[in-house]
Amino acid sequence: MKYIGMFFLACFLSLPVLAQEDSTTTDDDEFDFSEFELAAPPAKAYCTNKVLGQSPTSLIGVFYNQQLPHNLNVGPAANSILHPEEEVQVALAQQFSLVSNFPIISRNNILINLGVNYQLLDYQIEDPYNHPFTKVLDESTFHRANITATLFKPFNEKNFILAQLQTELNGNYDFNSIDFGKLKFPLAVLYGWKPSDRLMYAFGLSRTYLGGALNYVPVVYYYHTYKNQKWGVEALLPARAMLRYRFNSISYMGLGFNVNGASFSLKDAVAPGVMPAVPSYYDAQDVEWRRSEIRAGLSYSRQVHGFFWMSAEIGYRINYSFNVDSGGDFVRFFGSDEPYFIENNLANTPYFTIGLSYVSP
Repeated sequence: MKYIGMFFLACFLSLPVLAQEDSTTTDDDEFDFSEFELAAPPAKAYCTNKVLGQSPTSLIGVFYNQQLPHNLNVGPAANSILHPEEEVQVALAQQFSLVSNFPIISRNNILINLGVNYQLLDYQIEDPYNHPFTKVLDESTFHRANITATLFKPFNEKNFILAQLQTELNGNYDFNSIDFGKLKFPLAVLYGWKPSDRLMYAFGLSRTYLGGALNYVPVVYYYHTYKNQKWGVEALLPARAMLRYRFNSISYMGLGFNVNGASFSLKDAVAPGVMPAVPSYYDAQDVEWRRSEIRAGLSYSRQVHGFFWMSAEIGYRINYSFNVDSGGDFVRFFGSDEPYFIENNLANTPYFTIGLSYVSP
């Protein structure tokens, strides 16, 4: 019995060893993974159109801008001595804006947005009736309306194309007498790189009215959020640039500049009863007001409820162009010494802007 008990004890102790040896002889050694095929090829990855910490994208927003009183020096029209140079006071310069930007196609390999934007500009001039231009400026309401299509097309995780096409109609027209022959077509195309989720940059060329008149200029797109995710840069040069500081997920501050430029058709500038009977004014066909300014300021934006954000900005408006051209729409390069039909000098002044936006999730 002693030997029988020892035999069963030895068998019992050998079971774990046998089990361990069996477990090492698995079917993996005989299994052919090549017999398996993926149901579909792996999805291709694409870069996105934003960097981490970027300021929210407004889907629709309303804004109001006002500039403090300032002086306007109005020059004489070309070939005319009946209206010499004079200086007037701009008692009020204000702007109402409605902007929108909605995705039409939104996929990981293409994004197309469509925006409809409208601006109303109003000037109040003290004693404006000594010069034809100041009379038009005081009596008119200026409209700026455009439709903007934006394309973001990534090729892979690192490269993309960014393009924007606008059609806009600017002037002191009323909605019963819109002249679609005055349509203008700004355009920009850029090719870019996205090395990381915190950095995007691109280079391209634009057909723009940034300086007031039609021009062709290179553009640089640069969006960068630093490692601490508090500081960042958002720039589309030469149009705008902002140094961003994010306090938290619902508020941020920006320091930078925006260039606002457009060419406005002056419908009444050659109409009888508005301009006096001076041959040089009537001979000036397709009169265009070349308006361009730089707004350098400090802004603060904060979420107020859900996807609604409020913004406020104070700063200094620097005039670049407030001149009048004749001859319609033509290219005027930066630094051109070609004389204007009326050359004006607008004094710089402080400004403020407030706005309410509904932003994308």
